Amino acid sequence: MKASNHDWVTWLAHGDQFFKGSTPKNGKVSILGPTIRYNMMSMALESYVMGILNCYNSMPDNHTFTDLIQALEQVVKLDPELKQQILKHENIQSICSIDKYERREPSEDELSDLYAAITEIKHIAHSVCNSAEA
Repeated sequence: MKASNHDWVTWLAHGDQFFKGSTPKNGKVSILGPTIRYNMMSMALESYVMGILNCYNSMPDNHTFTDLIQALEQVVKLDPELKQQILKHENIQSICSIDKYERREPSEDELSDLYAAITEIKHIAHSVCNSAEA
């Protein structure tokens, strides 16, 4: 694997910005509601996965959590527990389906769990992409 371009740098930078923006600073209460924080975490996840996929010159079929994780598994070995930890939060917002549109506000526990999973994906993304550059 050798990254043919440096788009992954942009993907990871965007992921870092979305991820940082999704969490309150210094243990304070966030001024952003749970739905906005969930969406920002989702965009961070998407950015990190897209960065990794860019390093492998690959693309997902779509940008749902399921499609992103399936594409990621084609290029990186992913712990099954981490995969499930991410996918269990996908239906908080099922907005891509014509038949089953669903949106609800995530709980703080769900956000904490998703945050922990994306933290792992963030580390994987930076490790994979930085080693691709070497």
